[in-house]
Amino acid sequence: MKRRMIVLLGLVLIAGVAVSQSEEMWKMRIHRSGETDEYIVADVDSITFHTVDTLIAPPMVLVPAGIFIMGDGVSSCGSNEREVTLTRDFFLGQHEVTNREYLEATQWAYDHGCVNADTTSVWDNLDGSTRELLDLDSDFSEIQFDGAGNFYLRESPSSYAQDAYPDGYDSSDHPVKEVTWYGAVRYCDWLSMLAGLPRAYEHSGDWTCNGGDPYAANGYRLPTDAEWEHAAQYDDERIYPWGNEGPDCSRANFYHTDYCVGWTSPVGSYPEAPVALGLSDMAGNVFDWCNDWWVCELGTNPVTDPTGPASGTRRALRGGSWSILDNTLRCAFRYGSPPYNGNVIGFRAARTAGQ
Repeated sequence: MKRRMIVLLGLVLIAGVAVSQSEEMWKMRIHRSGETDEYIVADVDSITFHTVDTLIAPPMVLVPAGIFIMGDGVSSCGSNEREVTLTRDFFLGQHEVTNREYLEATQWAYDHGCVNADTTSVWDNLDGSTRELLDLDSDFSEIQFDGAGNFYLRESPSSYAQDAYPDGYDSSDHPVKEVTWYGAVRYCDWLSMLAGLPRAYEHSGDWTCNGGDPYAANGYRLPTDAEWEHAAQYDDERIYPWGNEGPDCSRANFYHTDYCVGWTSPVGSYPEAPVALGLSDMAGNVFDWCNDWWVCELGTNPVTDPTGPASGTRRALRGGSWSILDNTLRCAFRYGSPPYNGNVIGFRAARTAGQ
């Protein structure tokens, strides 16, 4: 605060001098990121300082546009192979959204009237929507609400979590669970609102993304089914996100004759299983929600910037989870779930580059 007062006093003194001097003599230059903005001080009526919301998007990785083969001829619902062209670079969350990140966003949304909550659930409060976003009334949920306006984290009381971490654990950096598809896209819209961007999703009807063209959306969104696979196998058509070597418990958190962990791991726990672009946990831990409606096979015709089926009852899931067998870890494995589920499902945000 002392520094701000000194700066403010200096600017006021400059403005006072500028009244009696040539405007060309007194200008203010603001330097940031190697660029300079210049202002005529006599044009400044007043200067005020104010706090701003500090919620920011999780770290993101740039995924270049390109052409790839979607499907591998082997994976469940990935046995069809087709050439896909993605014409736009995009950013994808380096890791799945964590409990801490989702809690901070939900607290912001609650404080600003964007959601309602009680001790059992968080539900939407924009555009007339009342969809459930986060199920708190589940042993799998590590986010809780005290009923008096505050969200907090806990260890899961489930036997899975307690057996996996008998000495206790910090749930902050574990991926959020029990978040519905609606809760995932709502989080993306909260990020857009804070960044001054248009919200990508409709919040009535089928919650269409940008009128059916997610690739042209300005705001944050979920990755399309095709974008997720492109990022996971970039750029050598690898079988698994880390390469072509088979899965084991050093590369991913999944079920391998027994549980590797038996619960989620903190994001980024497998540095020895790198995805080419530096993404983490593209296999195992929790499934990732995708933007598209899901249908098992997509056909073999080449396609550009695909958006999936026009309608459906399930949304696409990718990447497998801590409780599922190794066949789900393949880059081409595709699955779907009703959008109101969230048991072993999380997500990572995306955004089209250059928008």
